[in-house]
Amino acid sequence: MPVSIDIIPFSNSLELYGEPDFSSSFSLAGHVSISLSSLSFMFQRRRSTTRALMQSLTVTFEGQSEIITPDIGYAPLRLCSITRELVNGEPVELSNEGHEDSNKPCSWNVIFDIPIPGWLPTTSTYGDHCAVEAGTRYALYATATFIYLEDGSSSIFSSFCSPFGYRTHTINAPRCPITLARFVGVPSSPSSSSISVFPMALFIVDAQSGQDDTETGTTGIPPEILKKIQVVASIPDAVTLDETSVPLILRLQGNELDGFERERLRITDFTVDVEQIETYRSTTSLDCVARFMVPPRTQQPPSLPLRNAHSVHTLYEVGLLTNSYPSDSTSTRSFSLFDPSNSGKYIISGDGRVFMHNSPEGDATTRPPSENWYLLEANVPLAPEPHQLDWAGPRSRRISENSPLFSVCHMMHIALRCIYEQPDGGVVSERLHFSLPMQHVRVSIPRISPSAGDRTIVGATELPKSAPYCQSLPAYSQLFYSNGERKIDYSTPLPLYEPPPSASSS
Repeated sequence: MPVSIDIIPFSNSLELYGEPDFSSSFSLAGHVSISLSSLSFMFQRRRSTTRALMQSLTVTFEGQSEIITPDIGYAPLRLCSITRELVNGEPVELSNEGHEDSNKPCSWNVIFDIPIPGWLPTTSTYGDHCAVEAGTRYALYATATFIYLEDGSSSIFSSFCSPFGYRTHTINAPRCPITLARFVGVPSSPSSSSISVFPMALFIVDAQSGQDDTETGTTGIPPEILKKIQVVASIPDAVTLDETSVPLILRLQGNELDGFERERLRITDFTVDVEQIETYRSTTSLDCVARFMVPPRTQQPPSLPLRNAHSVHTLYEVGLLTNSYPSDSTSTRSFSLFDPSNSGKYIISGDGRVFMHNSPEGDATTRPPSENWYLLEANVPLAPEPHQLDWAGPRSRRISENSPLFSVCHMMHIALRCIYEQPDGGVVSERLHFSLPMQHVRVSIPRISPSAGDRTIVGATELPKSAPYCQSLPAYSQLFYSNGERKIDYSTPLPLYEPPPSASSS
């Protein structure tokens, strides 16, 4: 055809900053290139002028999620569909007059700027590893309608083609994939931990008792004694995917224990495990549809098929494959982020009587209750690379996120081994276990200045030869709250007020 269109975004990746937010949006800009050329015919010595009347030009950003699991089967969902009309008002006439014999077509660029919702999940692949390209994907689509006023034909052929000369033609641009990645800004104030990027979060936990694996009897530590143990845990607010260890701080207190209970109760060791839990959902309920603001069911498959659906969807449509489970079923994959050689067990030094030091009895210098804490610190190592493979592929670390069909969460499980010597001389043991929610995130890479060898000096101005695209301005959510109020960094203290020196009396 003498007319073709292409989508050229300013960048094929869009970086989302901050937590998913339904009230925020990000800009995806670029232009649609329209090319117009002349057709050459056998009996024509010179190419004729081509004129086309562009009636409409639309660009659409569309996102989709597809999961394929052995339990659920195939489930598609349209995440969003945002369309912008780029031709407003009267049709636009395009012509290559004066450039008919040029080897290059005449081109026009029509710019676009589409607001992308801030809650959208990132581009990722998940589900059955044998099904290629299943997961969350995004792309740009463009469609134009034209009327060819002159198609470059000679007068001999124009008489035959005149009844069809003003027929409307629809042209689609090649699909333009867009990658969405989410980043979290690094806090400006330094973390209290030397190995953590983010500050430590404090959890007052409600530890639950459970029988130790080494105990076969039914007798355990009296519950009234275990309830007197207070546990406060600290882990970072977030953990980056580049970090290979997580700092953990446990504070134990037993102020309500009497002297006999302190002497008989020991804590000998504790175990830690970091778990990644992936949840796959077949379809979304009405609540999820309203929560994630996805298009209504009338715009969802099978009512409106996806533009770029996985090839396996055809097998389900014709009935060669069926979903054997109910439409609201879920499938879960969970695994440890530890290396197989890491048992996650930490031995407490000494005899384990950690509450003896905060007994006020027999202590001439009684300390306040706020100081009667026993401190346990550990750097929990994480496996840098996936070490196992299952139906969903390598067990790789992912960022924590929640989407209509696929969710990833992380938990740190901690268990304290308690040993209690009964008055009759018997020894029983139990474990106090609890779990802490974790947030695994991806942080933006700081901009690196080009080296001296990669610079070009033009006059008095020094320009880099090539520099990767990076965000030169911070995201709106980093500067302002959702209500428009500006964020203030209180970590930088204001200078102390100094009164002006009093004027000396003359």
